[in-house]
Amino acid sequence: MKYMNQKYTKEINVVIILIATLLTISSCESEFVEPYESFIIPEGTHQGNFPIQLLEGNNLSFTAIFDESAIYETIDPVNQYDINKLMGFAECNDHHHTNSARFGWRYLEGNLEIHSYVYNHGTWTNQFLGNVSLNEPHHFSIQLLNRQYSFTLDNNPSVILERTNKCERGAYYMLFPYFGGDEVAPHNITIKIKQDF
Repeated sequence: MKYMNQKYTKEINVVIILIATLLTISSCESEFVEPYESFIIPEGTHQGNFPIQLLEGNNLSFTAIFDESAIYETIDPVNQYDINKLMGFAECNDHHHTNSARFGWRYLEGNLEIHSYVYNHGTWTNQFLGNVSLNEPHHFSIQLLNRQYSFTLDNNPSVILERTNKCERGAYYMLFPYFGGDEVAPHNITIKIKQDF
């Protein structure tokens, strides 16, 4: 009887250890679930096949990670100054070259620069917001104010740009990563983005 109890106790201990191991593995897996979506601009194109999505609310907030694929050299050196697009939205049911707000980026002189990128009644303006590092998360936010956009990169001071006063309502459709400018992507470019909902 004593032998049976010891054998039974050992079997229970083995089961407990197995359950604890499975719980540990499953909890570790859930911690490492990839929260980012990879947006790939294929070589020879301006953009990938990205989803149609509307902005809900008055704030676009997301985290993005650039990797080494963001390093590029244009064929025409002048095009190195072109600003690629990261993410943003068009508003007032308008084309994005009429009314829109986006974050832009470019690789210039060894730096990955981030810019605001706005069309207001068809007039384009941009402003340098700062440099970001590769393979590290950076936070981006565009706040819709009454007649302005407030752009924030990480913990830097916000930059305010004028917004259209054309309409009070309208669809705000999302704009996703785009390369160019005049030239197409010289190689596959991958940007990981996690939207804040």
